[in-house]
Amino acid sequence: MTAKIFDSAFSTVRKSLDLRMKQHGLSTTNLANQDTPEFKAKRIDFKSAFDRVLLEDASAEMKLTDARHINALPEGNATLETLEAPAWAEDGNSVNREEEMAVMVSNNLVYNASVEALSRKLAMLKYAASDGGR
Repeated sequence: MTAKIFDSAFSTVRKSLDLRMKQHGLSTTNLANQDTPEFKAKRIDFKSAFDRVLLEDASAEMKLTDARHINALPEGNATLETLEAPAWAEDGNSVNREEEMAVMVSNNLVYNASVEALSRKLAMLKYAASDGGR
């Protein structure tokens, strides 16, 4: 019953939010180390991460055939990209403050949109559970 109410969209949005939180942590770490010599900025490769999440969601139900089975699928594990310093960086640091701030703003927008979508879906379920507001 719960599988029909809480469809794969909930799982996908949850994993998306987890990845967005991880990216926020990486961005803050990158900015905190912008003056550290030889520091290499890291980012989540969202395309490969979401491709993997969508493939896992498509195949997960077929593999879990009994309630006693353990779900061993990774929870939104992401591939990290390590950014190399440009040739003109004298200290070998690859953090670009403006680029990192743009990543944080974009990440925040997507995170907030995902929360809003999840909130609206839950509101629809609440409305349906209350027998249409009667």
